[in-house]
Amino acid sequence: MTGELTGIDSGTIGAVAAIGLLFGIAYNTFVAWLNHTGRGEGYTAFLVVGGVLVTLALAGLLIGLAHTLLVILIFICTGLPMIAGDVYRYTEARRQARADLAATLREVANDPDQTVA
Repeated sequence: MTGELTGIDSGTIGAVAAIGLLFGIAYNTFVAWLNHTGRGEGYTAFLVVGGVLVTLALAGLLIGLAHTLLVILIFICTGLPMIAGDVYRYTEARRQARADLAATLREVANDPDQTVA
């Protein structure tokens, strides 16, 4: 049976949706593990890209390669600025944290009686 709106076999839609749900559960578990172990820090944008690529691959099974490539083009246009911004914000925060630590260490070195909280 095909869906009235899409013309795509409902069994195919259900199978792709089920695969997507299973992937989402597994990927969430993986991302949670990365965050718990500290390995995900600074990679949020790339983790999002990974999930989106799988979603697009699954959508490609339903809408075909040509339409999927068009959607990928739009995701690239909207996603690249977000990725660049995320990387910049992360590296800037790391740079600031190092500068703050260096300033604290200089203060302690100049005043040996000072304690670090």
